[in-house]
Amino acid sequence: MDAFWNAQYALAPACANALLNSLWQGALFALLAAAAFSVLPRRNAALRHVVGMVFLLAMVIAPLISMATFLEKSATTLGIGLVPVLSRPHLVTTTGIFVQESNGVAGWVSLLWLLGAALMLVRQLGGLRQIGSLDRQAFDELPAVWQSRVLVLKQALGIARAVAVRLSDNVLSPFTVRYFRPVIWLPVSMLTRLGPDQIEALLAHELAHIRRADWLWNGLQCVAESLLFFHPAAWWLSRRIRAEREYACDDLAVDACGNTIALAEALATLERQRLSFPHLMLAAHGGSLMQRISRLLSGPPSRLPWRVPAGLIVLLCTGGLLATGIGVSKHKLPNLRIESSTDGALAPGDFREITANGLDKQRYYRISMDRQGHIIEIYKEDQQSRPIDGNVRAWLSDVTTLSAPPPLPDMPAPPPMPSMALPPPPPPLPSIADSNAFKGLLRTVAMDSRVVTTLGSPINVAPDSVDGSLNLSDTSNAEGNANLSFVLTGPKGHAKVRVSGERRAGAWQVSSLEVGSIAR
Repeated sequence: MDAFWNAQYALAPACANALLNSLWQGALFALLAAAAFSVLPRRNAALRHVVGMVFLLAMVIAPLISMATFLEKSATTLGIGLVPVLSRPHLVTTTGIFVQESNGVAGWVSLLWLLGAALMLVRQLGGLRQIGSLDRQAFDELPAVWQSRVLVLKQALGIARAVAVRLSDNVLSPFTVRYFRPVIWLPVSMLTRLGPDQIEALLAHELAHIRRADWLWNGLQCVAESLLFFHPAAWWLSRRIRAEREYACDDLAVDACGNTIALAEALATLERQRLSFPHLMLAAHGGSLMQRISRLLSGPPSRLPWRVPAGLIVLLCTGGLLATGIGVSKHKLPNLRIESSTDGALAPGDFREITANGLDKQRYYRISMDRQGHIIEIYKEDQQSRPIDGNVRAWLSDVTTLSAPPPLPDMPAPPPMPSMALPPPPPPLPSIADSNAFKGLLRTVAMDSRVVTTLGSPINVAPDSVDGSLNLSDTSNAEGNANLSFVLTGPKGHAKVRVSGERRAGAWQVSSLEVGSIAR
């Protein structure tokens, strides 16, 4: 129960948002239903009835989805809905306190809807009470000749379960009640006022309701009407569904008894003594009797008048504008207010207060931090101090979830970083093959008899093949040493050469020279 009361501050805005969205959603579904009715075959009333019920139930399901979606939003988005849970935190400049307040419109909208839906459901349940009172009153059994005729009609309609048919002086028109153990009630006077063919046609019509399980369809429709009592599109669609239901039963009745004229005459007789019946009773005179008679005798009615879709379009636009442009005002039921001296964590000298006027009780909570950093908590219910137990902590957690943090101030954009010029790349290292000292060593090697014998003359060095070390001891490059390997090419092929030597007074003296095997 505590969890329910803790959720009241979010449930009311969720319900109010769903109701506001249902205005345009219901109008949209009604427009789609009108379009479907204009396309579907007018003789197939059973299909049109199913389509109408699907759209009516969609009018109920869509707000439930909207409500569930609203409750799944984060605290930040809960503050920006059509009817937000709490206002965005704002700073009161005169006091320097951050304040968040709940929206009282949501509570009143939800409360009015609950009252209206409850009254409608009580009204529908009054029909059940009236049905129950009939079972306790005296009634007569149907004469044997008519009981046998009912069995024939049941077989023609494919009804296998038992159906009771009762006569009563307290009944003024035929109707059917209940899904399990169905009962058809007939006025006693009907046996004398109507001819046999007309009575048979009305019995076939009531049995058609049982064959189609219309009691269940009708029960769902009554619940949907109660929940959508405020929506004119729902009432329009509900009337169309009841009309199509009666058309479908008329079609089955004509197929079972084979007498269209008899059913039309019976309906005309019922029209002259029409009375109001609870919607939970499936009466033979349901819907527009004159339209049903016209449909039986001359075919389907004309197309849907242009005023109906035009009115639905106006309702759709009005509902959409209302849902997007409704203002938020302040009321008392329920009310949630949060005040804080800081927009972040509490520091010494800071406080935070939560005041909640709910449907169940008034709550007050204050947490503060003194100059020494000690936390002080106060909690009251209906102005009476109470200990802070697990239920209170759960309530505080729920309120914290609903409250969005204060908006952070706009931070200035960081200055652009100055463009840094990249340093030029370092010059490439000089290659050994390009140095004058290496070229002098190469001339000495080229004149060696072993090189000439192996490769021929002239010879060239592969620049990328030079490997090893060449060291010069002074700036004049007159002194130094070398230990190198490289590939030489000549007329006879190419071979790898390894050479070591010393440079003295600008001249090379080779101490070691190896010529590898020639490759062509």
